[in-house]
Amino acid sequence: MGDNPKRLYYLDWLRVLAMLAVFLFHADRFFDYYDWHVKNDTRNLISSIHVAFFVQWMMPLFFILSGAAAFYSLKFRSGAVFLGERVKRLLVPLVFMGYFITSPPQMYFERLTHNRFEGSFWEFIPAYFDGVDMFGGNFPWHAFHLWYLLYLFVFSIILLPLFKSGRNGEPSVATRLSTRLEGRWRLMLLAIPLIMVNVFIDFYDLGFMRGTGGWDLFSYLFLLIYGYLFFCNQKIQESIKAICSTALVTAILLSITGLVIRFGIKPEISENTPVLYLTVTVMRCSGLLLWMIAIIGFGEKYLNFNNRFLEYAGEAVLPFYILHQFVLLLVGYWVVQWQVNTVVKLIAVAGLSFVAILGIYDLVIKRFRIAQLLFGLK
Repeated sequence: MGDNPKRLYYLDWLRVLAMLAVFLFHADRFFDYYDWHVKNDTRNLISSIHVAFFVQWMMPLFFILSGAAAFYSLKFRSGAVFLGERVKRLLVPLVFMGYFITSPPQMYFERLTHNRFEGSFWEFIPAYFDGVDMFGGNFPWHAFHLWYLLYLFVFSIILLPLFKSGRNGEPSVATRLSTRLEGRWRLMLLAIPLIMVNVFIDFYDLGFMRGTGGWDLFSYLFLLIYGYLFFCNQKIQESIKAICSTALVTAILLSITGLVIRFGIKPEISENTPVLYLTVTVMRCSGLLLWMIAIIGFGEKYLNFNNRFLEYAGEAVLPFYILHQFVLLLVGYWVVQWQVNTVVKLIAVAGLSFVAILGIYDLVIKRFRIAQLLFGLK
């Protein structure tokens, strides 16, 4: 939020709640129907529905909030200072924590459980640097869940000319564009680029790009822009508050319909039926935008306050994000081997991992300045 004298605490709350959603999402990935780094022997429908529902809005919300943060940060910083902060907050954790600390064990567990490597973790280390993942090797250019930091850093560079105000204080290009969206439901026009991108992805068989949080690179780029647009124009903020209730109801209905189609109709039917495919795509992209409007609108109404918990959690969000999947896999690889039911395993994975992450944060990251630097803290 930069040095804004009137801090919007609800954005901090939404970041914290979004982080909790990501944590629970990844805790449940051991038990859903879809492939992941480590899987439980048995899978279940409830976990699969939970994962499919969270994918609809979870990571998009992070990019919307990042777009808002970019707007407020650039109100008080030059472009050079803004990019310098992005290096410290995003690139340093990505490189040092992502590539060299959190990713090697994750890649080891994935290769081990997918029968692509046999041996100890230390025997795997030389192989970790042997080629690039997705191109026959093991080095993860995406740093697994830290792809978000990579995308956000690259997007910040690309979009700076769009976000930065002119030298004489003229509004930014994005701010001028936002005037075209003034009016209660004009925001829904922003669904059109998302629909076009998703159709393009499917037409050219690039669906693998959705491996990052269920959406693709181009959709996230647009969502970062949308986050800026939502907050750079006060009239748009008023529209969001005015329509958030209707947006929430509609988003829920669209999500339920989408889940029924996904789990009630075989996937190949929707893929081979153009009308149904286009209908599902329009519903998915429109639903995403409606979820963003609803979450921001209700967040401003009910979460714009501060307390000690928020002060603690707001600071811990980035370290928690960097650590969470790494710790979940360490704990989950052990827990899924227990001879107990899935509910017990899920509670154990989530509970033990949560305690471990907070322990690392309190005992290490908060106490050592080098750790704060490596985790992107000020």
